[in-house]
Amino acid sequence: MDRPAADGAFGVSRAFRSARPLRFEGALVGATAQQAQADLWRAFSAVQSDGRPFEISVTDNVGTLSVMASVSGAIEIEPETDKVARVTARFIAYDPVKYGPSRQLVTGLPTAGGGLAYNLFDPAGQLDYGANGNLGRVQLTNAGTADVWPHVRVDGGLASGFFIQRLDTGQVVRYDRVVPLGSWVEIDFASGAVIIDGTSDGSTYLTRGEFFDVPPGAAFDVQFNAIGAATGTPLMTVTISDGYW
Repeated sequence: MDRPAADGAFGVSRAFRSARPLRFEGALVGATAQQAQADLWRAFSAVQSDGRPFEISVTDNVGTLSVMASVSGAIEIEPETDKVARVTARFIAYDPVKYGPSRQLVTGLPTAGGGLAYNLFDPAGQLDYGANGNLGRVQLTNAGTADVWPHVRVDGGLASGFFIQRLDTGQVVRYDRVVPLGSWVEIDFASGAVIIDGTSDGSTYLTRGEFFDVPPGAAFDVQFNAIGAATGTPLMTVTISDGYW
């Protein structure tokens, strides 16, 4: 904001990025320019049909990065030569971050290991430490340049709910409601949305919402815990991507 009747503008503690504008230019060769134009209109009419955002991906020698974008303004398709038509299209990505391929990290609840099995001495001449345990943790990382937010799915059965904790900061996201066998809860850490079985709003059962992002270069552990009894094989699945400006 400019200073009234003075030089300069008021400073800000942080400058936030706005939506990302995108421009696409391309050409198509056909039997005739009219045929090329018709083919381009058919291709882009699918993009414009419902006005909903769709994924745009660009692959180069570094890898593939994607955004969700919508058409902005009119698409221009014009003949260039007797067999070539050229298209110019503009899009807007309301989330300006470019995302790498998504990955899923899965863990069950913590389980104890077997420990040493007695007698310690037997003819085989070895110590048996029993079955390995499970810490119930996943490590979140971000090799990009922009903050990203995880998306979590928890599958039941959990008699009284669950909580997820970032171990280095102590931040907790807690859900206090039964998650039956065959049911699941999804939590979007970016928006705070809580969805039960893909349809119902479960945000009223979220008793702690200390959502955390994953900054560039970060690496930290996230713990999955049950509240009360568990049946079957409850799982936590975290979906995350590296993010780039």
